[in-house]
Amino acid sequence: MNESMRNNLYAVILAGGVGSRFWPLSREQEPKQFLNVFGSQTLLQDTIWRIRTKIRKENIYLVTNSMYIHDIKKQIAKFNIPQKNILLEPEGKNTAPAIGLVAMQLLFQDKDAVMLVLPSDHLILRPKAFLRVIDRAVNLAKKNFLVTLGIIPNRPEVGYGYIKVVKKRLGKIRVGCVEKFIEKPSLEKAVGFLKSKNYVWNSGIFIWKASLILEEIKKYLPELYKSLEEIKNMQEIYPIWKTIKPISIDYGVLEKSKRLITIPANISWTDLGSWDALLGVLKKDKNSNVFKADSLDIGSKNIFVWGGKRLIATVGLEDLILIDTPDALLACRRELSQNVKNIVELLKKHKREERILHKTVKRPWGSYTILDTGTGYKIKIVEIEPRQRLSLQLHKRRAEHWVVVEGKAKIQKGRKNFYVNQNESIYIPANKLHRLENPLKVPLKIVEVQTGKLLQEDDIVRFKDDYERIKP
Repeated sequence: MNESMRNNLYAVILAGGVGSRFWPLSREQEPKQFLNVFGSQTLLQDTIWRIRTKIRKENIYLVTNSMYIHDIKKQIAKFNIPQKNILLEPEGKNTAPAIGLVAMQLLFQDKDAVMLVLPSDHLILRPKAFLRVIDRAVNLAKKNFLVTLGIIPNRPEVGYGYIKVVKKRLGKIRVGCVEKFIEKPSLEKAVGFLKSKNYVWNSGIFIWKASLILEEIKKYLPELYKSLEEIKNMQEIYPIWKTIKPISIDYGVLEKSKRLITIPANISWTDLGSWDALLGVLKKDKNSNVFKADSLDIGSKNIFVWGGKRLIATVGLEDLILIDTPDALLACRRELSQNVKNIVELLKKHKREERILHKTVKRPWGSYTILDTGTGYKIKIVEIEPRQRLSLQLHKRRAEHWVVVEGKAKIQKGRKNFYVNQNESIYIPANKLHRLENPLKVPLKIVEVQTGKLLQEDDIVRFKDDYERIKP
């Protein structure tokens, strides 16, 4: 790829999904793309790492939900991506609005922009082969094609969408003209697709000119195009975004377009759409088991165990997935792992917090872990990262007693400031203005005991906040 092509190539990473099929490890406020499930980086960081030699850091854009802004900033800090390149959706509207939004913004600054659209939670084990395929795709995108990567199937997978193709060549590049899209098939149909060799998996990875995808959106989704035109800058997005109807780029545009082609890609790809999909790429023992936990086993076969600090013992199990977290345990048959999303729907129906949060909850300033709750009390471990501080706030319905167990705390209580050392404590009554800060270069850890009749996390009134969380 020559330098001029590199200047016009932009990555658009879609990072707003909730990853419900990876529950209980993923939660609404800590979705799959922010987790380290394979290797030393999170899935989002791996996505950026793969393209770092191909696309300039200032040309990498991320689209995400506004609730994930602080996670995104932490995740991408080491890549030096400009923060202005994070585009926030007020709420998820599926892929067509998100892709159209970035295309419109890119076109304002570069009429020749070519977009590489990437999900943030996929696994690619052959990154060099992936980049070679991208080079071929960019060449075709420059010739006014909408290009998608079609993954060459190696098994009759029922968890993926398929594309039926008619094979041909464009110059030296072997491509497939798209005949039709097929949603997740039955096992019988998937076996037939594998045998025919005329079907590829739909990867959700796309390459096209920003101008061309907008032309196609204008043709097939005119209402969406009109709304996108009205968003001249991201400050204007909120009232317009509410009127946009959710729709996928596949259904809204690609299934109708006459300009779509697919390039076959043998890149060891998986979309990690289920626990069973992850199991498929992990190293197994002689009995086809995978243990990612402190575990002991006797006589089990073809099981997947993921855990944390506590011991998990298994005896004589077969074809099962066990995922253990501090507040929830998932046990399911391997072939039913796609149905974990239905558990998440049940959690939502019953208004269970386990859908949204872990016991350890990440915050921009650090994290807290709930140790115990009872009638009129809640006990937490609160950890504040170096040089970070919570908002200036008060609670209307609860008092707090803080004991410093590691580090040194700077605390504002009313109009006065105090330093509280290890093994010292301070009491904050209800309705008292206060702020907790870590003034040192090492983590601060406190035990927090809340008392009161109502101990909900939303009992907080913020007056000043470094992370702009004050509601207007």
